[in-house]
Amino acid sequence: MQRERRRDPYPWTWEIPVAVALATLFVIVIGIQLGRSVANLLAGAGWTWPDANAGAFPSPIGTAFWTSLPGVLGGRADAGLPSPIPDGLAGSGLVWGSLALTEVALLTATIWLGAWAYQRWGPGRMRGMATAAEAEKLLGVTRLRKVAGIVRPDLYGKHASATPAPAQRAAGDFTEQPGPQLGHGLSPWLLDGRRTKEDR
Repeated sequence: MQRERRRDPYPWTWEIPVAVALATLFVIVIGIQLGRSVANLLAGAGWTWPDANAGAFPSPIGTAFWTSLPGVLGGRADAGLPSPIPDGLAGSGLVWGSLALTEVALLTATIWLGAWAYQRWGPGRMRGMATAAEAEKLLGVTRLRKVAGIVRPDLYGKHASATPAPAQRAAGDFTEQPGPQLGHGLSPWLLDGRRTKEDR
């Protein structure tokens, strides 16, 4: 199975790189607006977001979201905000510092998530291997304790603590004992021969 994975990998087509590039670009754009909002929050102006009612189609990611990007990158904390604009907005230095930290955090999380998804579902994934959670579910301590009575009925079964009753035998009953017993199964000739040798 692993040999087949190495010899016949999934072909890289243009759709995958384009999807990765678009997702990364969207994360960067979201990071710009989040960084500005965090800067205003730290400055004491509260949480701010571009005007959702601007444009023909009102939405949280509308016209003001895109048109305010150059102003935010220029250090303007009021770019694209709805009226009335709150007082005490962040300065340019705080906006740029917040943008940098927000972008680094988002890109780090995106790279980590992409690497995890590539190892989990990508063409180089290990096929036929159980995950740690699946192995714990089937072979973990919780599962073993749950089925202990089935795996080891002698130790954890319903009658494991019960002591077996001693066998009752009648006097002279040697039918269940294997092998010849003392005085049984020996011919009188051998007994006489032993006695004769002892007498000598």
